[in-house]
Amino acid sequence: MGHKGPANKFIRAMLVVALLAVNFTEMFAGGFAVLLAGSIAVMLAGNIAAPALADECTAKASSGANAIGTRCTEDPSCVIVGETHMLEWKSPSPAKIVVVCIHGLGLCARAYKPLGKELSANGIDGFGVNVRGFGPDRGIPERAKLDCVKTVNDVAELLRNIHKEQPDYKVFLVGESMGGALAIRIAAENPTLVDGVVCSAPAWKLLKKRQTAVKGVFELFLYSGNQPGPAGRAIIHQATKDPDLAEHWLTDPSHKLKLSWKEATSFLNFIAKTDAYAKQLEKPVLVVQGLGDNLVSPRAVAKLFSDVPSTNKTFLIDGKGEHLVLEEGRSTPPLVEKLLDWMKTGYSAKSPQAVVEVVNDQDLSPKEKRRLSKLRRLANKSAR
Repeated sequence: MGHKGPANKFIRAMLVVALLAVNFTEMFAGGFAVLLAGSIAVMLAGNIAAPALADECTAKASSGANAIGTRCTEDPSCVIVGETHMLEWKSPSPAKIVVVCIHGLGLCARAYKPLGKELSANGIDGFGVNVRGFGPDRGIPERAKLDCVKTVNDVAELLRNIHKEQPDYKVFLVGESMGGALAIRIAAENPTLVDGVVCSAPAWKLLKKRQTAVKGVFELFLYSGNQPGPAGRAIIHQATKDPDLAEHWLTDPSHKLKLSWKEATSFLNFIAKTDAYAKQLEKPVLVVQGLGDNLVSPRAVAKLFSDVPSTNKTFLIDGKGEHLVLEEGRSTPPLVEKLLDWMKTGYSAKSPQAVVEVVNDQDLSPKEKRRLSKLRRLANKSAR
């Protein structure tokens, strides 16, 4: 009898959390909206302690420059710009183009290291920024928490400085997942600072929302440590089938997977507005989507693409792509070639109709072919 009170409180608490999870799932139908509902334990259990990550930037690079998790002692290298760490690369033969790249949730600027090498070799300079709450500077109090709104301001200030120092350069924003949502909003709010936007799987609508929400309830009560439980791991495994990438995403000390309640709710509010900001984009836009993305809905991304009012927009489908197609060395040569062509010439073309293109569509399974056909029809329908 004496244990019924605490037991009932426990049961009621679980029911409240479950209801909150479902309510948040419904309220924020956007791409990563279920991150709160689905991995609520990850968010409430506390933040991973921030190690002395700044020291990593001067550590000796491991063998294999493009391997997952390699350090930043060679170009692209970690540098301090103003008072914050960034990934930076300079092309030996500049084509007067500079990109500012924004990483996905849980990652850091180093995710763009392999792509930065490709861009640098083709004349494109660039920066990879760390979203507030991620990367080497999260040990600094004002940069310790995820804050998308302040990151928008940070990137806008960087763009202004680039224009001051290199007024004759073309400037492009590149973002994937959370970074894609950030890139869309930055460009919508600061159209004079960018010449074009590349966004891959922009965070808006997430797949398997309810299943992840249920796992999040159990995580809240059963996984109080720093390591992600079933909800956090489920999200990562939705993003990739590559065990090495999944493990890197979960364990790299530069990454952060646990958010506070305040961080999570702020993040959800931010990404819920991604499509609304997409409707304000007048600049050239290249939307990239992996056909095999099991985290963000490819159909939802096609819908977002249709909402963009720009007279120059391209929807590029990677037939073999998962959730990440730009970061962590996931870019294939055909995709990089399309990206380079668009930045150098394609962004300046204007057409009354949008363009839908596909790369890596060879050797698809019958199921993949059907999925590709449906996605192309949806994108082409929105392009008319």
